[in-house]
Amino acid sequence: MAVEMLQDWCRWMGVSARRGLLILGIPEDCSEAEFQGSLQAALWPMGHFTVLGKVFREEDNATAALVELDQEVNYALVPREILGTGGPWNVVFVPSCSSEELLDRVFHFLEQQGQTVDSVPGDPGLELDRVCRLQSVSQAIQPWVDTLRYQRLGMFSGSVQPAPGEESFEAWLDHTTDMFRVWQRVPEREKRRRLLEGLRGTALYLVQGLLAENPAKTAEECLEALTQVFGDNESQATIRIKCLTAKQQPDEQLSAFVLRLEVLLQKAIQKGALERTSADELHLRQMLTRANLTEPLEEALRRLRMIGRSPTFLELLGLIRESEEWEARLASNMGAQVEDEVGDLASVQADGRASAKAEDEVEEQAKDEVEEEIEDHNPDHGPVDPSQTGSYEAPGAPTPVQMGSNLRECPGGPDWVLGSLA
Repeated sequence: MAVEMLQDWCRWMGVSARRGLLILGIPEDCSEAEFQGSLQAALWPMGHFTVLGKVFREEDNATAALVELDQEVNYALVPREILGTGGPWNVVFVPSCSSEELLDRVFHFLEQQGQTVDSVPGDPGLELDRVCRLQSVSQAIQPWVDTLRYQRLGMFSGSVQPAPGEESFEAWLDHTTDMFRVWQRVPEREKRRRLLEGLRGTALYLVQGLLAENPAKTAEECLEALTQVFGDNESQATIRIKCLTAKQQPDEQLSAFVLRLEVLLQKAIQKGALERTSADELHLRQMLTRANLTEPLEEALRRLRMIGRSPTFLELLGLIRESEEWEARLASNMGAQVEDEVGDLASVQADGRASAKAEDEVEEQAKDEVEEEIEDHNPDHGPVDPSQTGSYEAPGAPTPVQMGSNLRECPGGPDWVLGSLA
């Protein structure tokens, strides 16, 4: 059930289920920007929220996300669906008030008023008195709870692609099953009316045909017929194979994979395909054979398997999160080291460019000095144009042979002397 998944996930994450929302039906190709934009557009009336994690559900072929609100769910504002990529996404939340909580509130109110259960007049006083005597909360106040917590069922038509405003069968079935538990004391005729109220199209025609054939059919029997037609009919062998062949996807975090595997194992256990006592061992085997593990984590898990000590789901999840945190710190340190090395290389390159520039300046200065020396020894002639390569020679000036082809005897050169000039 989706509500049970929400409660379990919140318990694993250490948050209150009263502040959690489970978003179902998110397609794999939905980008993070589209996902955040759709959530912001739908949940902004409820204040700030945080996405705690995502997990891929093979039975839906879609992603589920856990969202934590800053305060408890406001049932007047929370949407049943979110319009997003690929169609509406279903929103699951814990029902507003349990019978135990309602009874606690009644007792607290009576205590504040200085009254007791016996002093309450009429049927409520008798019902509360019976609760105190029999310690049976549900039998005493269930009619009140049914009246206070009546919610219309979502829309389901049986279409392969739900239309806007409709729900997928799994989401609709989860909510309807939860409401049937709340409506235990509601008359059967009223439950059938509420069930038909949430049906459209093929699903409505199916239930109407069943009731026309046998008007005495209960709402639970109609719901069972809908499950046989539109529900998940996977056999024990199929779900067992899914558990044994599940592997980590290329872009999937290890913690997300172990959560997805846990959902598959619980489903297999519910259908009787696996024994509950083998769940921890299967978790460990799938981690070692179907997941990408770091060397320290793999070594730790292999040691546990060698000694026959399979970690529980929560222990395994804790080890995986420690490993992911270690990888994140390692990547951060390596990134900082690379940045330092790049900075040092850039500094060396800058120093090299500065040295080359200084050498160019020295060479230019030496050329200027050569020209000045030539001008000083040839006052009757204008400055020599270096671009003229032999087309003009000043009288009395040194010839190229006298100057030397390598300019070693030019002014400033290592072999230069005054007598080398003509």
